[in-house]
Amino acid sequence: MASPQELLAALAQAFSTIGGPEEDEPRFLEAVDRVRTIHGETGWTTATVEEGGLSVRGDTISDGDGPLDAFRRALQDAGIRELRLQEVMAPEVLTDFLQRLTSMPEEAGPLPSARFRGLEGQVGISFDQVQSALPGMVGGVVDLFEEWGAREEDVSPAESQDQVVPGSGLPDQLMKEVQEYLAEPDADRSMNEVRLRGHAEELSASRNAVALAELAQALLEPHEDRPPDWDAVELGREFVTPAVASQFVAQLGATRDEAERARLTDLLTRVGREGALALADALGEARDRGQRRAFMDAMGSMGPHGVKRAQRMVEDPRWFVVRNGVALLGELGGEDAIGYLTGTLANDDARVRKESVLSLAKVGGIDAELLITGMLADGDPSVRAATCRALGVLKSTRSVKPLTEVLMDEDPEVQVECLRALGQIGDPGVVRTIEKRALGGLFSKAPADIRIAAFRALAGIGTPGALRALEKGTKDPDQSVRTVARVLMGQD
Repeated sequence: MASPQELLAALAQAFSTIGGPEEDEPRFLEAVDRVRTIHGETGWTTATVEEGGLSVRGDTISDGDGPLDAFRRALQDAGIRELRLQEVMAPEVLTDFLQRLTSMPEEAGPLPSARFRGLEGQVGISFDQVQSALPGMVGGVVDLFEEWGAREEDVSPAESQDQVVPGSGLPDQLMKEVQEYLAEPDADRSMNEVRLRGHAEELSASRNAVALAELAQALLEPHEDRPPDWDAVELGREFVTPAVASQFVAQLGATRDEAERARLTDLLTRVGREGALALADALGEARDRGQRRAFMDAMGSMGPHGVKRAQRMVEDPRWFVVRNGVALLGELGGEDAIGYLTGTLANDDARVRKESVLSLAKVGGIDAELLITGMLADGDPSVRAATCRALGVLKSTRSVKPLTEVLMDEDPEVQVECLRALGQIGDPGVVRTIEKRALGGLFSKAPADIRIAAFRALAGIGTPGALRALEKGTKDPDQSVRTVARVLMGQD
């Protein structure tokens, strides 16, 4: 597994070869390919630009006056404080970014972030002049590219009356125009739309994502006292940039209020494609279980947009992105889900294979059942245990024979899950086999947790023969096993 240090070294090497003589082009292309390969292995990486080097996870990396230090100086000269490498960049995007580091475009403007305008969705960059206005962990796209408003001393009194400062919300005049637009859904609103689009362009050009988000939200959200205004929704979608969508997702990740989560989920559903993209990015970063569940639920409510994004996620080189996509496909289902999940069953990462098995169980059907049964022979015990659990959920009678063979698995957790599955399926034909696991032989007995699982399975099958075997458990030499058996028999 590659390290963030190797990724930065590869980036520095690519930077050192860009713009060289024509004969260096193959070397540059090879360096770009190496960056992408390493990035696929390392996943999300954040590097802070410091005087002594580049800092990753608290460790400062430097190579004296070598390529890495030259790359650091270029980042510093460009006003970059932090570099966040998110999804693996396409070769042309990576090349564009490195070229912009090499030279300042004439049309870039005086602000550092203007130099990298257009790369907001592909490269996360935080500038020295940025002031974050977003809560949560998805502010990457927004707070990394937001610019300072014009300095007060540079603005004339006439201009300053309607000046929008990041974080201050919409000016009164613009809010009035929005209200006028929404008040007359049956009138000719073409001129109102032209004016609102003009305002949106100004907010976007000034990188005022907070105010632009307020404008889009005012148009997208339904009003209780009015019928649905789909023209307003379409107009609001036009104003949702990646930064605006990320702001909505950040708010969703930050709240714990269920009503607010429902509101923001509905808002993101109305946003459509940009909302799905922002949610997918957020899922890749989420470490908090509550946030991840909120993002998953929101993606699940997005219909075709959510399905399409989940399908893209399972093709990502990073295991955790694939796992999230697999989990989403399990939630969303659809006729194409099994085709994508079939591919992820062969993923190199056991965590992805495990999630694939559980998602196939949610999708259900004969094809899913057969695919899951085939995973009983997986090389990782956690996958085999999940497979048993999935077959129990499906109550798969076809898998009874393969499951009885798994009872001899060397991993105790797999044996426990296998017994649990057989109890859920309830086939009377396996009572004798389970009884042997429950009671053991004269000189050897299975561990207590396996015997308890076996007695629970017998209770689940519930036939007279199974109950007779269960009654023997009430005399087991282990107190914990006896207690469980008596409770299952209704004696305690």
